[in-house]
Amino acid sequence: MKKELDPHFLAGMPLPIGAMLQIDKVVEIDEDKIVCQQKISKDHWIFPLHFPGDPIFPGSLLIEAAAQVVAIWGWNTGLRGRFRLVKCTAEFTVPILPTDGVITYSASAKKRRNVCFGTIQISVGKEVVGTVTANVVVITN
Repeated sequence: MKKELDPHFLAGMPLPIGAMLQIDKVVEIDEDKIVCQQKISKDHWIFPLHFPGDPIFPGSLLIEAAAQVVAIWGWNTGLRGRFRLVKCTAEFTVPILPTDGVITYSASAKKRRNVCFGTIQISVGKEVVGTVTANVVVITN
């Protein structure tokens, strides 16, 4: 089932706004998998800051994006509340550069009660550049 990130699909979902929203598009989503994308360019707000003269996309924002992917998957399963990243591990093997264009997040996910567990492969083109495991809890009160 293909759903794009739009107000009808994510209406009321408590995702970050503005520059902190890392996901531009939901490419595919089903009962145990989700694929999302994020567009980047040399004009992205982070590159002049991280690092001047040697810009790379920061791992902390890749982790944030991975958590957002898991939260979107959890929302799609019917969970409602505030999503919070409570545990993660990350490994990055190749830096993401301003010229890379699109970052793809491909996750396998499952849930137990109000906790979503995801393993997210991060890729640019056909190259896997990192992996994040993210546990996201949904707070309902």
